[in-house]
Amino acid sequence: MMTDFTAYAVGPCSASVCTSLDDEEAAKRLNREHPTGIKSQWRLSKDKFFADGLPMPCTCPDHPETHRHLLFRC
Repeated sequence: MMTDFTAYAVGPCSASVCTSLDDEEAAKRLNREHPTGIKSQWRLSKDKFFADGLPMPCTCPDHPETHRHLLFRC
């Protein structure tokens, strides 16, 4: 089942999501579902690439028509 938001990797300093939401809504959802536990909230990363070299943001390979992958930092 496809959802509008999935946090598929959440670590202490970064998180990756697959979403059809806009950047602001994706950040709100990530902060609500996976709070950082510190003062700094999740915000869209300024990185141009994911750790594996894919561009950030990038099109979702499973749902390219509607979803993209985003990287967040706290």
